[in-house]
Amino acid sequence: MPSYADLNPFMSTSVGENDLWNAASFLDVPYIHSVPFGALRIAVDQVRAQHRSQVRFVRGAGGSGKSHLFARLRRECADSIFYAYAPNPPLQPEALENFILTRFVGSLRHPARNKEGKEAPYSQLRLLAYALLKPVVEQDFTFPQLHEAWAGISLETRKEMIHQAVQLLEADHPMVPRSVLRCLLNVLRDDKEHLAAQWLSGAAYLTENELKYLGVPEPLARSEMAVVIQLFGKLAAQAGSPVVLVLDQLDLVVTQPQLDEMQRLLFALIDQSENWVVLIGLVVERFAAWDVALSQALRGRVGVPDSNAPLGFRLPVIDMLPIANEQKRLLLNCRLETPALIEQRQKDGITSAIHPLLEEDVARLTAGGAIFPRHLLAAAAEIYAMRTTQSALPPEIVAAVAAQPAPPPVPSLPVAAPVVPVAVAVVEETKESPAVAAIPVLAAPQPAALPPPAAVQPVSKASLAEKVDALLQQAVAAAKAETVSPSAIDLGERTRDLIELMVAPPVTISEGDIRKTYDNFDGSDRWFEWGGSRVRIVTSDSMRGSFIAVLERIKEAAGDTLLLRNDIAPVSGQLTMELLNAFKAKNTFHHIPAAEAAILAALGSVLAAQREGSYDQFATEPPATKENVLAALRSHPLLRELRFWDMIQKRHAPKQVQPGPPQSSVLSSIIRPSAAPVVKPPAVPTAVPPAQPVAAAPAVPAAVSPSAPVAKPPVMPGAKPPPPPSYTGATKPLAKPPAPPISKPIAKPPAPPMMKPPTAVARPPAAKLPPPSQGTAA
Repeated sequence: MPSYADLNPFMSTSVGENDLWNAASFLDVPYIHSVPFGALRIAVDQVRAQHRSQVRFVRGAGGSGKSHLFARLRRECADSIFYAYAPNPPLQPEALENFILTRFVGSLRHPARNKEGKEAPYSQLRLLAYALLKPVVEQDFTFPQLHEAWAGISLETRKEMIHQAVQLLEADHPMVPRSVLRCLLNVLRDDKEHLAAQWLSGAAYLTENELKYLGVPEPLARSEMAVVIQLFGKLAAQAGSPVVLVLDQLDLVVTQPQLDEMQRLLFALIDQSENWVVLIGLVVERFAAWDVALSQALRGRVGVPDSNAPLGFRLPVIDMLPIANEQKRLLLNCRLETPALIEQRQKDGITSAIHPLLEEDVARLTAGGAIFPRHLLAAAAEIYAMRTTQSALPPEIVAAVAAQPAPPPVPSLPVAAPVVPVAVAVVEETKESPAVAAIPVLAAPQPAALPPPAAVQPVSKASLAEKVDALLQQAVAAAKAETVSPSAIDLGERTRDLIELMVAPPVTISEGDIRKTYDNFDGSDRWFEWGGSRVRIVTSDSMRGSFIAVLERIKEAAGDTLLLRNDIAPVSGQLTMELLNAFKAKNTFHHIPAAEAAILAALGSVLAAQREGSYDQFATEPPATKENVLAALRSHPLLRELRFWDMIQKRHAPKQVQPGPPQSSVLSSIIRPSAAPVVKPPAVPTAVPPAQPVAAAPAVPAAVSPSAPVAKPPVMPGAKPPPPPSYTGATKPLAKPPAPPISKPIAKPPAPPMMKPPTAVARPPAAKLPPPSQGTAA
């Protein structure tokens, strides 16, 4: 069945960020995880009614469906919420606010969804601006009607309406800078929408002309980012729609400073803002660490009083449970009803709704105990692959096997079939801490334990390298489609990912001192040390005075620093160029092109998914373990051939490419002036050992032999045909003392007896010798 082999509907086992925003590629079974989804809807409705921010922890093992649940909420709530997705936050605690703001505005730039579930012709950010514009609009329009009417209004009328809306917002929010409100409503102007969104996201790379066009004096300061985040919640409350902020892939948030900064953010959204629904996705093990580390004050804000819980408050948790037999069948049927498979069946005249699978395959997959969706899909993918390759067998074998009686059906009770204990996180309804129990699962749902049916021959598993290549290429395409360019902080985090992947551990990472001396620093400053050497990597997209402040702090770097900058951030100005050139005299500056930035962003996405166990169930050869996946990434040509990675390697060991004597070598200053006049007469190089190779190529053996008896230098000019017997005793000195000055005359100084020229040879001119004070310094 070659026509079906490429239509395997079970290959996608996880929901990525690209699937989150792409409405056409989402396959969903509403019945699965309906209870957790109902809990999320209740939280959203409570915030909509009361405007009081709430926090929910979505807890589940890798592959339990957390990301799928977040995507369902985005589609089901449509334009009744403002939805933001912020995965994989940076390790720097002080960069969290900048990261949240950038991801929040970037999410709002994705298309809104109407009540029918289709993408609207305007973004979520413009939808918010329309809601703020409504008070100055006389007619009662719906958002789609207002969008259509806005296109027919003249530019001057638009400017006047925006001005009136800004004045109303200033009266309601007097503490908010006018530039913030102006840029927020300027997204309604087609000529300013892109620049206004960049400014609101905290972009530091806008030029003076772009800032002047927006009507703002400077980029958004770091001290104002928290104000803007809090303002979005209040403005969304005026629009009547909650803000859903999803924090996902938090497996690297483990240190107490990171958790403290996360708590500070939650405090601000609860106490200083309103209308937020913060959903925090955590695997079971990571939630246990958070549960211990969170303070009593935060637990009191978001939790429920419970005398048995830590510090007297139980965190609000929504658990993701395994799916049972009926839900398994619904999930399999959903995947087998994809349009491509239905079209192929109709073309072949096949009426079975599960073709190319058989009923016995579905029975094997749905039998046994509860299992997480990703595990079921991985097992189904392998059975589908085996079924679609059986046509490669000779027809007579297939016919003979098909004539055999069908095997007995698999018993429905688990006790009647062989079972394999599988460790699955089971959470009771009492919401207590999950316990890992051995749930009886039939051997059939496990990919490795599935016995092939009689008519199926085992097939070779897919190559892990090819699978990783496909994942990385998909992530690169998704990164290129992003509406917001990566920030300098993102660039620093992806640099860390690349070095930790490509370098054999351990890699020691320490923070630089730029942020300690400059509060408005927009990027990252880190030292990376491995293999006995280290390299400093600084990222910054700032402009004008901010970039000058960064350059002033690194211009004297001693050749071990790499300055990175996204190509969307230009470099201009006389003083800026002078400082940059001073830095480049010893160090390296690299403008990261968009193609390299997309590869780095894709690497971050793939690594984050791997840490959450998204690839553990792949049926590949070799198995998709953490070590094998990282090895496949490490050898991928997209990463190994990055010009950026080559720069890191060269800057990591700058001394290896600098042969020659030390700059303070007095011996070299003595040798160099004597070498110039010695090249012409053949007798002088004999007296000065460092110049012996320069004298004459054929005379080298004869010139080296008498070097042991230093008292007979005049013999050398006449020793062109040296008598062999007279120099046989010079073999031992020839092998030891003269060898070092001949091979490396500069790197290793000659032996002390050879430093003074013989009395029979004229010394170099006295005027060219260094002063006695320097000569004796050696």
